[in-house]
Amino acid sequence: MKKIFLASLICFIAGVGGAVTGSDALSFLKIKPSARAASLGDGFVALADDANAGFYNSAGLAQINSLEVSFMHMAYVSDTAYEYGALALPVGKNLRLGMYLIYLDYGAIAKTMETAGVYDPSLSGSFTPNDLAAALSAGYRLSESTSIGLTVKYAVESIDTVSISGVMADAGVMTEIEGVKLGAAVYNLGADIGADKTPVYARMGAAGYFSAMTDKDLCLAVGINYVPSGSKTSGSIGAEYTYDSFFTVRGSYTLGADSDTLNIGAGIKTDILGLTGEVAYNYSLLGDMGSLHRVGLGIKFEEEIGRKQKTSIGNDNKQRSIRRYYYRR
Repeated sequence: MKKIFLASLICFIAGVGGAVTGSDALSFLKIKPSARAASLGDGFVALADDANAGFYNSAGLAQINSLEVSFMHMAYVSDTAYEYGALALPVGKNLRLGMYLIYLDYGAIAKTMETAGVYDPSLSGSFTPNDLAAALSAGYRLSESTSIGLTVKYAVESIDTVSISGVMADAGVMTEIEGVKLGAAVYNLGADIGADKTPVYARMGAAGYFSAMTDKDLCLAVGINYVPSGSKTSGSIGAEYTYDSFFTVRGSYTLGADSDTLNIGAGIKTDILGLTGEVAYNYSLLGDMGSLHRVGLGIKFEEEIGRKQKTSIGNDNKQRSIRRYYYRR
C-alpha cells in the first residue's frame, strides 16, 4: 500500500507539473473553506478527517464512520460573503461519499455609462456578480492505513449577462507510516475554459498527534502548496491543541504565499443528544488585502458503523461464552 501511495504521489506531481501556465478562471475555487482547516494551513491535506475532506483531500473521507455535516460563513474582502456547506457519510465497509456547495456573493455593483465623455453610474443601474460550485466526492479505503479519493465538481462564474463554467476533478491519496499521516491531492483538473485555464494546484502534507498535557492532545501539520500558473510554491506549519476534548486553539503560518500568511482560530466542542458539535472561528491575515473572518459549525451524528461493529463483537463474544459453558457441561 505504501507503494501505491508513492506511485500516486508521483502521478500527481507529474500531472500538475505538466499543466500549462497561463491565466486562471474560476479562481474562487482556491479559497479555503472550514474555519478549522484554514487555521491549520496546507497540512490539513494529511488530516482531512471530517466532512470537509471532500474539498481538501477526498481520500480522507475513508476515515468517516458516521454522518457529518459542516457549514461556514466567511466575511471576505470588499464586503463579499462566502457561504459553504458540506456533508459526508459512510455507504459501505470501505466506501464513503461526500458533497459540498460553495456560493460567493459580491453584492451589488453599480454599472457606469459614458455620456458625453462623462461616466454617470445613475444611468446604468447595478449588477450582482456571484460564483457557485457543487461537488460530489468518494473516498475508498484500500487498507487500514491507505485510502484514495476522487471529487467531481461543476463551477460557474457570473458577471452581469456574462458567465463561464466548467467541470473539473480532484484526486487525493492518504496513508499513515509509523504514526505519521501523509496526504497529497491535486485540484481542478479539467478542460480549458475559453482562453483561460482551470485553477489547477496541488498540496502535499504530513501530520501527527503528540501528547503535551494529556494523550494525543496536540496535532502538528506541515504542508506544501504548488500553483503551476506562475510556478508559485508556498509552505505552512500549523498546530492544534485540544484541552479536555472541549476547547481547541489552532494556528498556522505560511511562507511564500501572496496572501493568507497568518491564521489563528479556536473551537468549542460538546456532545448533545448523541450529536457532537463544534463551533469554530478563524482569523486570516491577508497582507495588503487586509483580513477575513470565518465562522463554522460542524455536527457529527452518532457513529453508527462503530456502534454496530462493537455490538457485533459483543454478540460474538457472548455466543462463544455460551458455547464454552455448554461444552464444559
